[in-house]
Amino acid sequence: MRILHTSDWHLGRTFHGTSTLAAVETVLRAMIAQVREHRVDLVVVAGDVFDSVTPAAATYALLTETLLDLRDAGASVIVTSGNHDSAARLGFQAPLLREGIRVLTDPARLAEPVTVHDAEGPVHVYGIPFLEPSLVRHLWPDIPTRTCASGRG
Repeated sequence: MRILHTSDWHLGRTFHGTSTLAAVETVLRAMIAQVREHRVDLVVVAGDVFDSVTPAAATYALLTETLLDLRDAGASVIVTSGNHDSAARLGFQAPLLREGIRVLTDPARLAEPVTVHDAEGPVHVYGIPFLEPSLVRHLWPDIPTRTCASGRG
């Protein structure tokens, strides 16, 4: 299976007050061409899709278009949320996306793999979103989230 692993797209970032969206779009178009040319089976986008938890509308449009174009290029796509993303905002459209595109933002579903098939059979992928300790502590109350010098978590 051919896998392209990416991360840190930071859609919506500005640099010295100038939007980087057009430049990022150019890079994403080139990536889609590479996925098509090299017959990539799976594209993984591992977090920090957006640059902030409140991305502008244009970033959603670019993300949706890119995910659909990657799928149309022949790849399955798995996206996880990062510390810059709002898991709820990134994941809101997940049920609307087509077969072969998965957006993983729910930490309660970590043990559920996404299964991608190729000529050799199934491949199970576990996409882990960013785990913000204050938001997931209730899921795993017996696991310390940090260790301090005193030995008390």
